[in-house]
This record gives sequence, structure tokens and C-alpha cells, in this order.
Amino acid sequence: MTAVSDLDESHVALARLTDALFCSELETGDTPTGRQLAAAIRGALRTYRNWNGCTRAVAAAFAKTPSWAEQRETWCRRLAEDALRASDVQAEIIQME
Repeated sequence: MTAVSDLDESHVALARLTDALFCSELETGDTPTGRQLAAAIRGALRTYRNWNGCTRAVAAAFAKTPSWAEQRETWCRRLAEDALRASDVQAEIIQME
């Protein structure tokens, strides 16, 4: 188990992106481009007002429909990992901070 003190910026970034993508309008299973990922993240942040708003929405989804939320979270995490590796998405994310 990872202690909170062991979390670094990449873990935080991955969690934030996963939550934002979870809250985005992307359909589970889509294969968005880097530009579409960045737009989806921006849109979710606008809709949910910030990173914390996205996290609260994810928690609510898990409370309401845990099996669906788990599937979406898994898909969003893969997208977030890809986004962190993509330089064009990284540039967009830096502008959101």
C-alpha cells in the first residue's frame, strides 16, 4: 500500500486527469485524439468548476452505480496515462494549472 507521503506529482496528475476524463462527455470506449482529450478535460473542469468538483462527481457516481463507475474509471485511467505521455496534451494541461 502506498502512503500519502509517497505520492508524487505524477500520481496526483494521473488521479486528476482520470477524474476529469470520468466527468467528461467522452463515451466509454471512444479512442479520442490528444486534442480531443485536452478538450474533454477542459470541458469537465469548466462544468464541475475545478479538479475537486470532478473528484466529488466521481465519488457520487461510485456511490450510485459502482459497477458502471468502475468500468469507466478503468477506461479513463488508461486515457489519462496516454495523455500524460502525449506532449501535446501535456502542454494543454500545463495551461489549465
